[in-house]
Amino acid sequence: MQDTIRKAVMQCYGTSPGEIRGLGGGFYGRVFLVSLETEPYYVVLKLYLFPGLAAREARQTRLLAEHALLKMPRIYRVLEKEQTGLPMDALFMEYIEGVNAGNFDPAELPTEARDSICESIVDNLIGYHRAVNPEGFGILSSGTYCPTWQEYYYPIARGIVDKAGRMWEKGQLSDRVLSVFRQSIERFDHIFDRPITEARLIHGDYNTWNVMLDRGRSRAVAVIDPFHCCWADSEFDLYQLDNANGKGYGLLERYGEKMPLSDNFEAKRRFYELYTEVAHYHDAQVELNQEAVEKLAERMTDYL
Repeated sequence: MQDTIRKAVMQCYGTSPGEIRGLGGGFYGRVFLVSLETEPYYVVLKLYLFPGLAAREARQTRLLAEHALLKMPRIYRVLEKEQTGLPMDALFMEYIEGVNAGNFDPAELPTEARDSICESIVDNLIGYHRAVNPEGFGILSSGTYCPTWQEYYYPIARGIVDKAGRMWEKGQLSDRVLSVFRQSIERFDHIFDRPITEARLIHGDYNTWNVMLDRGRSRAVAVIDPFHCCWADSEFDLYQLDNANGKGYGLLERYGEKMPLSDNFEAKRRFYELYTEVAHYHDAQVELNQEAVEKLAERMTDYL
């Protein structure tokens, strides 16, 4: 990817990159810190393994930043391969110095710092969720929205069941997991039987791996990497609060204290986590974590 990085930096800044350091990545892209000879001197460059994701993340980040209490990276430039000749889409963003909140045990922190970080992470999420789209549920700036969450989300869930079926045919999913998918989609109307009337802004991947702390690990300073950001059921965001080391911060409990959860939250939570995680494995075309998916399916069986 070094040649792609060099070409992207040259197109955006008219100079060759200095030091290039890998910052990691996930199912859909690779992230690098790049030094420059001119301002802003350091930039984050994200290269995407699938087309269309750079422009989507830029759009999501800008909208979320309008409602955030914590900083989100400034978007510098989107480079789409169709217009640039690069082999993949690229996104240049502001570099925010800090420590990833998901990379250590929160018990290591003083109680006051841990509580302050928890409060900031939750209040920031509530800031997103207070934004409501009066036109309804759906993809950002699509111009076409659904009046209810169920109407918008059911076709998505139905499509994920189809994806699970294809994975089962390839031997990637067990009979048991596929059965849970089929049973749960049949009970969709029961699981989602409470009205969800307000289309709220969600981050879509809100876990502590996507939260940055200051170097002293005393406060939260930024949020990064939205993915399923859209106008949605705000509780779609919540199963992620227990991911990584979120339980150690007490994020879900604090959110529930501030924003009462729906009567059917636990069933929806288990549905969202199973469906979203399996869709990630399918869409990113990566090897499925069998043990993790089996656990998610087992949790879902309590509500079938």
